[in-house]
Amino acid sequence: MTTATNDGVTGDYEYCEHLISEVSRNLGRDTFVFWPCVPAFLLVGVNQKLTGMTSAGMRRWLHLVNPIMPDAELRPVAMRKFDILRYTVIPTAETIPALDTTPLHSGDYGLFPVDYRRDSFGSTQRLVIQPRNSFAEYVRIHDIHNTLTKRELYTFPPSVEQSVRLRDSLDTWPNEETCDYTPFLNASNACIMRRDLLSLFHANAFSIDVDDNFRIVVFRDMGSVTVPSHIPKSHDPACAGPDDRFLREHFRWSLLVNLFGGDISEEYDTDRVVAVMDQLGMLRGSDNPLAPIDDPRWDSDVIGQALWESLMRSTLYSAADTPESSEDNSALY
Repeated sequence: MTTATNDGVTGDYEYCEHLISEVSRNLGRDTFVFWPCVPAFLLVGVNQKLTGMTSAGMRRWLHLVNPIMPDAELRPVAMRKFDILRYTVIPTAETIPALDTTPLHSGDYGLFPVDYRRDSFGSTQRLVIQPRNSFAEYVRIHDIHNTLTKRELYTFPPSVEQSVRLRDSLDTWPNEETCDYTPFLNASNACIMRRDLLSLFHANAFSIDVDDNFRIVVFRDMGSVTVPSHIPKSHDPACAGPDDRFLREHFRWSLLVNLFGGDISEEYDTDRVVAVMDQLGMLRGSDNPLAPIDDPRWDSDVIGQALWESLMRSTLYSAADTPESSEDNSALY
């Protein structure tokens, strides 16, 4: 079981560890930014050892993928258990300046709307930015289903799909008859790249942040492959490389591939948790008896372990409040 953040107690709030989803583990994430709805929802996750995200950079990146992103303050947080595999966030330090360019320390943060109040944050709307597949995964999926040729995929990359669909047709895949490829079929949308970087570029493992002096941002472990910190801009028009708009679009897509998605509730939704609770006899009125202490299902997976912890806590609280009722723990929920 992989966990993050710190244990401890401050004031009236008990800190806890939050579970890390399989998506976050696969991406090597060590830094998490939560949106403070109830329960809190993972907005951004990043492998900070590779990416070096800053407060200023994160805000710019969020506006790149969501131009109507509301104003918000970034603060370190502690996690507080809210329900089974659900948490709320409690600010533990002052706001990090919006324009701070120092890389964030690995850990947990909350992005609080400027009108956020702790006594009313239950009404905060959940903010979700949908992740995307990498270009390499996009090609693999279409290869399996044989829906598009590689020529169509490489001529018409997924990052421009929506804009071209809206421009030309909402219900048909743009083709040479319905779509003008001319803006994309020119030298400004081409570059020369090292062979060992090509597959990583298509997998969105790295990209170029043109608005940060063309910094190369690495999102995932690339093994022995190394890249410089920035790419130089050529003064020779014949070797200028791709236009900024194409690099910026690849970077925007790379953000969607690597930074978003992976909240624990997406992996263990409410229906899945309730189904396991019923199997273990934890629901009031369940036809199943409460599973015995040595039942292997308590330790079989993340849900079982979380439910066992919750059962123990509920039993202890129940015993402390009403000792005579501690024998009846078969209908705690």
